[in-house]
Amino acid sequence: MGFFYFALFSSVARHVLCEKQGKINEAYKKLQDGWLDNGDKVPPAEFAKIAAEYSECPSAKKGGDLGWFPRGKMAGPFQEVAFNTPVGATSAPFKSTHGYHFILCEGRKN
Repeated sequence: MGFFYFALFSSVARHVLCEKQGKINEAYKKLQDGWLDNGDKVPPAEFAKIAAEYSECPSAKKGGDLGWFPRGKMAGPFQEVAFNTPVGATSAPFKSTHGYHFILCEGRKN
């Protein structure tokens, strides 16, 4: 008899959302200059400061914190990037239907 197992993966992330590509690139450059160009991971507290300063999403007030979300909750490219960015890493900027983002993946579970 076969056994079917379905795992619902969840991710926890912070993000920065900007309507304009120039603004997201400016925010991302701060991360590059401070950490990424040196091969370092961006500390969540520092990512939160950038989110509070640049993000146009209501989550900016919480440092870009989106909390835990299951696969299937976020739309298209956002979900793909959120679930493919290694834990502790920051994604490159990308475009979604809501604007331009980058993500800090803080954890994943199933």
